[in-house]
Amino acid sequence: MRPAKLALAAAAAAALGATGAYAQGSVTDAARQRYERASKSSNIEGVEQSMRSDDAMERVKGLNDLTSIEDENAVDILLQALGDKDIRVHAKAIDACADLRATAATPVLIQQLFMADTPEPVKRRILAALGKIGDPSAAQPIMDLLDQDLDNDTRGTAIFALGDLGSAESLELLDGIATGEDNRTIKRLARQAASKVRYAQTIRANEASQPLNTFLRPAQPPQQ
Repeated sequence: MRPAKLALAAAAAAALGATGAYAQGSVTDAARQRYERASKSSNIEGVEQSMRSDDAMERVKGLNDLTSIEDENAVDILLQALGDKDIRVHAKAIDACADLRATAATPVLIQQLFMADTPEPVKRRILAALGKIGDPSAAQPIMDLLDQDLDNDTRGTAIFALGDLGSAESLELLDGIATGEDNRTIKRLARQAASKVRYAQTIRANEASQPLNTFLRPAQPPQQ
């Protein structure tokens, strides 16, 4: 066979091999996506089954499993679990809301925070979760809570949560506590929280003043 024909045949074989590899890769990707969808569906169904159990520890296990699953139904399961009568399940649901940064749970958590029959330890757990979730809409309710007669542990947790939220509206209250509070621990927590809020506000201001990304800028004409 002439060299030109040999080269042409080699090129055709390479093209065919590349096409086959691409097709095989596409099939592999599609199969993996189908597997992941099926696996996710199976996982969430397993959690839902656990949450229907009469055994409280089985429901706790379901919530543990839920924190490792990315599924749009996770929030609905969490919201239902927040109404569980078993304190262990309720506590785990609060923690799971924090782990998943479930902003949709913020209104329910705030409501429970102000319920008269909510024990102080549960209030502290809710406050810590709200701080971790990071929904700024929780700042004002937490500030309102600090106007109530709370024990120092709950007050300190509320102040810490305000620092995590980083909302500018809490600065006046935090500064007032830092200067007017007699309890040294509360004073320190208020100063630290105010510093965190100011730092968060500085970061946000800097981000807002940054120029647009270079790929949004008009392209420069090529040099001659």
